[in-house]
Amino acid sequence: MLEWWTNLEPEGMQTFVTIGLASSFVLFLQMIFILVGGSFDLPDFDLDTGSGGGAGMFSVRGIGAFFTGFGWTGATVLDLGYSLPLALIAATVVGAVTLTVFVLMMRWLHSLRSDGTMDYSNALNQIGSVYVPIPPRREGLGQIEVLVQERITTVRALTDNEERIGNRTAVKVVELVDERTLLVETLSPKSSDSPDTDDSETGTTDQNPGS
Repeated sequence: MLEWWTNLEPEGMQTFVTIGLASSFVLFLQMIFILVGGSFDLPDFDLDTGSGGGAGMFSVRGIGAFFTGFGWTGATVLDLGYSLPLALIAATVVGAVTLTVFVLMMRWLHSLRSDGTMDYSNALNQIGSVYVPIPPRREGLGQIEVLVQERITTVRALTDNEERIGNRTAVKVVELVDERTLLVETLSPKSSDSPDTDDSETGTTDQNPGS
C-alpha cells in the first residue's frame, strides 16, 4: 500500500487521491448513519448564508460530496495524461455538479418524508437541535433536527429571538407556522436559587426564640 502511494504520478496525483479517499470515507459514514436512523451525525460547519442557509449545502455531507467528485475527477484526468491546471478545472466543475445533485437529492428525500405522512404539529413542545443556523426576528429560514412521529426529521424553522440561533443549539418548538415550517425558541435555564431561598426562609420562620 505504501509503495503504491509513493509511486503515484504525475505531480498532484497524491493530493487528488488523498482528497478523494478522505471525503469518500466521511460521506460513506454519513450515509450509514442516515440509513440506521439518523441517531448520530458528524458536526456540521457553521456557515450561514444569512437567509436560511444552504439546506445542507454547507454541511459535512454537502462538502463531502463536493470533494468526493473533486478528488476522484482530478486523479482521473491526471491519469489520462492531461495537465494539472486542466485537472483542477475539471475537478472543480464535477465537484460542483456532484454537490448540486446531492443537495437536490436530499431535498427530494426530505419532501418524500413529509408528503402525505408527516404531520409536523406532532413536533410541538418537542426539543430539537439546530441543523442550519436560524436568523433572528423571522428574517430568514434555518433548519432543526427534531423528533417527529418517532423519527429524527430535518424541518425548516423560524424564530422570534432577537439573536441568531447557532448550529447545534437546543431549541423548543412552540408553534406550527405552516405545514412544513416550525417556530422555535431557545431553552431558558431554570433558576437554581429558589429552592435554597425557600428552605432558608422556612428555617428562619420555624425558629421560636421563646421556647
